[in-house]
Amino acid sequence: MTFLENITFGQYVPSGSVIHRLDPRTKLIVILGIMIIAMTTTQWGIYLLISLFLLSLTFISKIPFPYFVRNLRSFFWLFLLTFVLHIFFAPSETAKFWDLKFIKVNHQGVLNGAVYSWRIAIFIFSATFLSLTTQALELTDAVFRFFSPLRRFKIPVEELSLITMISLRFIPLLLEEAINLKKAQMSRGASFEGNLIKRVKKTLPLLVPLFVSSFRKADELALALEARGFRSGQRRSSYQRLVLKAPDLVFLSLLFLVAVLSYLIKML
Repeated sequence: MTFLENITFGQYVPSGSVIHRLDPRTKLIVILGIMIIAMTTTQWGIYLLISLFLLSLTFISKIPFPYFVRNLRSFFWLFLLTFVLHIFFAPSETAKFWDLKFIKVNHQGVLNGAVYSWRIAIFIFSATFLSLTTQALELTDAVFRFFSPLRRFKIPVEELSLITMISLRFIPLLLEEAINLKKAQMSRGASFEGNLIKRVKKTLPLLVPLFVSSFRKADELALALEARGFRSGQRRSSYQRLVLKAPDLVFLSLLFLVAVLSYLIKML
């Protein structure tokens, strides 16, 4: 598997679970709540609680766990870079257990690197979960409902929601286009093997045709919107009505419980 083939952002995997049938606003609130809790603390106990909660949601969603692992594997370099940088820039007054002339590793640096790498993993896992369990159109409706009061201040909420949906849909399309371009180059004898630097240099020539294809798709999308009578600033109705039901209240209550437990752990 290549880096591009491992990324699952923007993909939707239907499984008919209760998670998939939730109101998209509920899923958006839960994921944003988890991210906010993770962002406001560096305690291991809270991160463990959040991870267990996310794993429970993954089990309930009935989505194969390799979908999530593949995405985390793609960002292994980011975890490693975060870990290494925190080791090098840790407070110098803490006790060192490995001290060379140019490299000084101490206990606090290792802890900071592990915690912040874990935080990034939670962010990526949460975004992947939201993408795999929520269609782009549903997420667009949720964003529109959240920010609809801003229309009183002349903010184009409909256009912003449409941009959100198009952005989410373009991610898997661009990844698929990049994979097809790579396979086409390989069929013509191109090689993408070697170390990291060599692979990056060999991948750069794919950017030009990828940008050309992206501009062509954007132009076709603009023509399609114009052909369907899309006009900026006009209010539009929604085919699907969003209504909070009992399962939505249950999952919102679970988020509240996680927030309370996180606060109690932080106070200990």
